[in-house]
Amino acid sequence: MSKIVIENKAGKQGIGAGVWNLGAGRDPFGGPTRQDIPILDRIPLLADAGITYIEAHDVEISAAEVPQAMELLKRYGLKMGMYTPSFFADPIFKDGAMTSNDPAIRKHALDNALAAVDITVELGAEVMVFWNGREGFDFVLAKDGQESVRRLIEGFNAVGKYAFKKYGKKSPRFAIEPKPNEPRANMYLGNVGEALYLISRLDKAVQPLFGINPETAHSRMAGLDYLWDVELCLEAGKLFHIHLNSQDTTRYDQDLPFGYTEPLKDLALCVALQDAKWPGILAFDVKAPRTDRQEDIADILHTSAANLQRLWKKALKVDRKKIAEFRKTQRYTALAGYLAECLY
Repeated sequence: MSKIVIENKAGKQGIGAGVWNLGAGRDPFGGPTRQDIPILDRIPLLADAGITYIEAHDVEISAAEVPQAMELLKRYGLKMGMYTPSFFADPIFKDGAMTSNDPAIRKHALDNALAAVDITVELGAEVMVFWNGREGFDFVLAKDGQESVRRLIEGFNAVGKYAFKKYGKKSPRFAIEPKPNEPRANMYLGNVGEALYLISRLDKAVQPLFGINPETAHSRMAGLDYLWDVELCLEAGKLFHIHLNSQDTTRYDQDLPFGYTEPLKDLALCVALQDAKWPGILAFDVKAPRTDRQEDIADILHTSAANLQRLWKKALKVDRKKIAEFRKTQRYTALAGYLAECLY
């Protein structure tokens, strides 16, 4: 099976995608519109789409399923790019995991996280992502905000110390994924700045293990500029992983194909990543829409990958000397015109 390669990229040149990208078409207001494909059966579909690195939650590939998953990865020439504990699906986390007001729930969350560290290592993934999807509140004063920050610090410190003690230099790195809203009315760790601040509060010994996994759609949902979020992570040395998709303004989390809504900004993103020589995996967090047929379920991956390849090649041809001259002379409108010329 032919793997999609991002040519002239530093580090890893294969692309990544999650098993959840090929779901059954559910949304908060309606059930599935397609047959639900068993998770492990999605691995060959990802391989057929040219993916090199797959991603999964612990509720998708459990500890008991690791041997079968490893056999499939080997058979189809795939690698595990990222693994993540699900702190949002189980009803037990209805009011948060690390920030729950119930200490028993907080302990359960930590146990889940530590188990996920072991599975991440077993699967060979270098990164474990934390999307703390229920951390937040729906009603003011339902939680003590200052105490919630301290609980997050305590939880991430414990994860880092566990990983460092057990695996040392072979420990995976941990990437916090910010999101401004959904499923809580008010989310903790809602943006890159909040996540970087939290990392700055962790114990010095574990800080190097923690970084960020920014996502296009999440930044746009907050009305923020995704490129700036990525540049901020790069400047801090904390861009540990990345999720690419598209978002049509500040709506619900849409997970549209990468390169669809704002191709000029996506071109600029490719320029920034190229100039930074970022070595990590370019991964998609997209979702096959409810309207796609079963036989077309991988179109979301084909479209995203093709757009990424096109934009990456165009970005390689962008004249950096011209950009520097436009900056020097402060001709920003002309710069915008030049980028449009490069794109179109």
